[in-house]
Amino acid sequence: MSEPLETWVDAAIGETREALVRNGRAIALRIARASDDGRRARWGELYVARVREVDRRRRGVFLDLGLRDEHGFLPLGEDGRVRRAGKERVPLSEGAGVVVTVTREAARGKNPIVELQETGHDGEAPHRIARHDVDDELVLAKPADAQLRVKLDNTIEDALSRIAPLPGGGVLSIEPTSALVAIDVDAGGRQGTGDPERFALDLNIAAAHEAARQIRLRNLGGLIAIDFVSMHAKSHQKQLEEAVRAAFADDPWSVQFGGLSRFGVFDLARAQLRRPLHEQLRDIDGRLSAETVALMAFRAIEREARAQTGRQIACTVSPDVKAWLDAAEIDWRTELSNRIGMRWTLESAPGPRDRIDARAL
Repeated sequence: MSEPLETWVDAAIGETREALVRNGRAIALRIARASDDGRRARWGELYVARVREVDRRRRGVFLDLGLRDEHGFLPLGEDGRVRRAGKERVPLSEGAGVVVTVTREAARGKNPIVELQETGHDGEAPHRIARHDVDDELVLAKPADAQLRVKLDNTIEDALSRIAPLPGGGVLSIEPTSALVAIDVDAGGRQGTGDPERFALDLNIAAAHEAARQIRLRNLGGLIAIDFVSMHAKSHQKQLEEAVRAAFADDPWSVQFGGLSRFGVFDLARAQLRRPLHEQLRDIDGRLSAETVALMAFRAIEREARAQTGRQIACTVSPDVKAWLDAAEIDWRTELSNRIGMRWTLESAPGPRDRIDARAL
């Protein structure tokens, strides 16, 4: 019998953060941002769309979804038609109106992938007709208390780190690139018996299970290569391959397994349904985005306001974070005032982007 699951949810200003948790450890994360409304397509959403272009060279149909930043991509079959969900293939022409479901969010600079549901919606302006607030795994609940918010903060910070510790010692180094996700297994300070082969097997099996958790937690997909510690015994190599498959047994996304090479590298391919966490929260240069830091600042102000009841709270952020706040389309000022009252100020000062100084006056 599998362990019971619980859900951590924080309905914060500008975003809802959710974690699916087993035995006190998060196994899945989802962050839905208010700023994405009208800009980005989310997995599972339903749209009335219009065909912009039928591109047979790229074997796809580009669709206007009514979004500012993204166009949908509907794959074409070999015969130049598209399959309607579970049904026959149908031809599409430019200007045609259709209903589609988002089956993969935009990631790595690629358009969101959609699946055709219905045709014959000519004349309707492209728009979203159903959003997907409730995840297939994560169920919305009431806003988080202070303790739960801290747990979510720590979980997300850990999920953005390049290094993930292994139970019992050792670490994973996780490096997403444009081509693949590379994961390296290192013994670190792990202690073992005098048998090197047994030590390597135990380390690798622990690494397989933690790698599966981290991949799911970070929404990583595409080609993934895990560089395990080398083992010579064929029986141990087989046990490791079985452990990798078992580690991904509960993964809700499609996973295809390669095998363990003679160099100790196991390759697999995982469906990419949602944006990877690092793409959602960081800029292309690897720094936390101005939006991510701005939303962190709101939580810092709320935290300080709870600790210093009735006192004025002053928060200082970097100039680029303040610029994002000034240009933001979400009404964060009203929401912040509704939560803690009109006892806050938010100014900028030179400094690193991730610096947030929230204090009571």
